[in-house]
Amino acid sequence: MSAEEVVQSEPAPLPASRPSVVSELLGRRRLLFILMVLIIELAIFFVATSVPIDASTQQSLQNEAKSLSGTTDSLGPTALFLFIFSHNAMIAFGEMVPVLGGFLWVFSIYATGQIIAAVASSQGFPGLLYGAFVLVLPFAIVELSAYAVAVASGTLLLVAWKRHRLRQEVRVLALEIGLVAAMLLTAAAMETITIVDATLGFLLWIPTGFLVVALIWASTADKRVR
Repeated sequence: MSAEEVVQSEPAPLPASRPSVVSELLGRRRLLFILMVLIIELAIFFVATSVPIDASTQQSLQNEAKSLSGTTDSLGPTALFLFIFSHNAMIAFGEMVPVLGGFLWVFSIYATGQIIAAVASSQGFPGLLYGAFVLVLPFAIVELSAYAVAVASGTLLLVAWKRHRLRQEVRVLALEIGLVAAMLLTAAAMETITIVDATLGFLLWIPTGFLVVALIWASTADKRVR
């Protein structure tokens, strides 16, 4: 599934028959493209957790992780939520910029994987195993999915410009900006809950599962109507 296949559509005989912005946002091809981006994202993440790190870099990454942990530990739930959201939103909205956003996406995911590998090493765990454990937490999947939507939107915007469909894609982009913000707000709330109570954080898989089912149902709504 390529980006060009996502934005390409058959010409409609009448303007009224054009797909709505919401239907394009939830279109099967777009969702499959986002899923492909998410799979690539996970692959980059796991590669980063597996790559050997030299002692100097490892120490630097561990210090960075300790500094971040010290900051979050000193914050109350509300301040922690705002800190997580603002940090992730800055990355995600940067990833929506065509071309440059793609480089930022690869760098941020790889850097995250390297930090996790360094932390795992300091605790005597393999980086790959530690990374897999992090992804067991539902907030991580929601957060990574938001990044996938962000970088996919920037890619599709570029392809739409090439195919002279920029106006329609900009309308979809506006919705995607709101969607990414909502996903990151949700992920930040979930991560805050997980830090406060790990058990409750794991239980968040229940609403997350319902959300995935609802998304699949919405993406197939047109087919059921037809």
